[in-house]
Parts: sequence; C-alpha cells; structure tokens
Amino acid sequence: MKSSSIGILGHKIYGTGSENVLLLHHWMGDAASYDPLIPYLNPDRYTYVFADVRGYGTSQHLSGAYSVDEVAADAFRLAESLGWTEFHVIGHSMSGMVMQRMILDDWICGGKRIKSAVGITPVSADGYPGDEGTRKFLWDLIHDRARSEQGLSMLTGQRLTPVWARERATRHLRTSTKEAVQGYYRMWLDTDFSEEVRKAKVGIPLLVIGGRQDLPGFQEAHLKKTVGVWFPNVEFTFITDAGHFPMEETPVYLASLIERFLDAHHGARDHAQADRHHGRGLLAV
Repeated sequence: MKSSSIGILGHKIYGTGSENVLLLHHWMGDAASYDPLIPYLNPDRYTYVFADVRGYGTSQHLSGAYSVDEVAADAFRLAESLGWTEFHVIGHSMSGMVMQRMILDDWICGGKRIKSAVGITPVSADGYPGDEGTRKFLWDLIHDRARSEQGLSMLTGQRLTPVWARERATRHLRTSTKEAVQGYYRMWLDTDFSEEVRKAKVGIPLLVIGGRQDLPGFQEAHLKKTVGVWFPNVEFTFITDAGHFPMEETPVYLASLIERFLDAHHGARDHAQADRHHGRGLLAV
C-alpha cells in the first residue's frame, strides 16, 4: 500500500458564522460539485469548508493510500488546522462512508468534536453492494469519458440533458488523478466497518438524504436496512426529483434540508454524550 504524503487538504471557505461545517465530496467530482448549493446557504450563521480529498481538485498534488481511515484522519487534521474544536460534517456518496467513519471514531474516543452529521446519498459502512457486472463497469469508466458520461446519466435516472453529463465528466477528468479515482474505487466498494458501527451504537445525530431517482444501492430500502439499523439516532428524507446529485438537481431544497437539520442540532452533541455517560441511551428518530 502506498504511503501517505503529509499535507492539509485543499479547501474553500464560505461564510463567517459561529457554527462550523465540513463538507466532503463524491467519487466523480471535487469540492466544486457543491458550488450550486452555495448561494442558498446561510453565511452569517455557518462557516462552511468545502474540502478536496487527496488526488482531487486543490489536493491533486497529495497522494496516499486512498482509504476511509486516511480520509477521515485528513478531515480531522483539516478541522484542527482551522482551529475548530467542534463542527458538523457532511459527506456525499463515497465520503458519506467517510462521514460514518468519522462519527464512529469520534464517538468511540469520546472526542466530542462532531455535533451532528449529514450523509447525502451515502455509501453505507459495509460498502456499495455492486455485483460483478456493476463493479466492472465502474472500474472501466475510470478516466474514460464516454463511460463516465453514461455513469453520471444512470445515477440521475437518465432524466437530465446529456450536456450536463458531458460537463460533469469534463470537470472530473480535469480535476482528479487516475490513481486516486482507482484507489477510492477500492475504498467505497471493498471497505466494511459495519460491525464496528453496530457495536458502538453511535449516538451523534445523523441525517441521511437520498434521491428517489438514484441507483438501488443508494435507495431507501438499502439505506434503511443498513444505516437505519446501525445508527440509533438517524433520520431519513428522500427527494422525489433528485438522483445521486441533489446539490445540482435540487440545490435550494437540499440547502434547506441541511440547514434545518443543523439548526436543530447546535447543542445535540452535548446532550448525546450526556445521555451515554448516564446510561440513558438514545431514541431513534
């Protein structure tokens, strides 16, 4: 396994609010994939940091092992470099898996850093349930323009203009290294820390946002039998007119869902930790 180079993840900051929020991106796009969401976020209440994982965007120069543990460690290191003692974390698709690793690690060590978390169309902690044909297609599309466009179209229910898929594929090829995309493929398809999650009973408030037009492994049935069973303090919402990329398909509604949840959980971390300390447990939402 390749050793990690040292460095802080490249990132963009939006807002000056007292509540800190770290966002990580998906497999076929860098941090700029959140750009359509930014006009609808509250910069007075929140400070949003959009980070690029190793091999993507402003972190293209950083190589590594491309593992879930590495991305989680990088994310915590970035938060520390920003002087954050507590924050909310949002992960999309493959980084939704990273988000679960982060809240698990924070809960186990009693770090009290993460106040709440959001998973946007997340990969569950046991990895994406792709059959051999799906896995081969995903591997073959890595840095292949035509297959990338096809994959993007499939992830959005084949409802969007081909121009959108072409533009998304163009940016992805320009802002990622092939090595990193291959590495993260192995991460989100082959990683499984679900047993750790089951045992830990992580009480940090978690919101899962799915899209009704997404592929089966990201749909309600799969997410509720995995994430919904393993995390005792989770709630779900599914957007009818979105597939895998609600930040582009339904940005106003996604921003509203996120901030409504964050608004409700400014102090949730303290209550969750207190409940665990006193042995009272947590109610599932």
